[in-house]
Amino acid sequence: MHVLQKLLFVTLMGFASSALAVGIESVSLHLDDEGEAGEEVRVFAKADQVQHFEIALDETKLGSHTFVVEFWAVDTSAGQNIKVSQFESGALIANTISAKVSLPREWPTGSYRLDVKMDGQTIGSHDYEVIEGE
Repeated sequence: MHVLQKLLFVTLMGFASSALAVGIESVSLHLDDEGEAGEEVRVFAKADQVQHFEIALDETKLGSHTFVVEFWAVDTSAGQNIKVSQFESGALIANTISAKVSLPREWPTGSYRLDVKMDGQTIGSHDYEVIEGE
């Protein structure tokens, strides 16, 4: 490969990787286990006062980034479109954001959403439910 071809190849590869979007690959919900993420669940029960989330990103861009996870009560017994809380992180482990949110009482039942932002821009959302439960 000639020097010019190598330079063009490296330049195109750098452009391609910087153009890829970052988004959410998956989100898992976990019960609280003495302050740590415990058993994975499909939905939370209203008595699950501490909720843990493992948010896997499909890719990360190089550099220093700030991640914010906003938690929204979309349609619940307490109201609609209410911002519940936000969780901020400046570090990722294996492209994963570990977040948790809690209330000092039972959660209102209904549908919720978490929005993930990187450097102020929304990169993905995930819907989940809080049910009556046991």
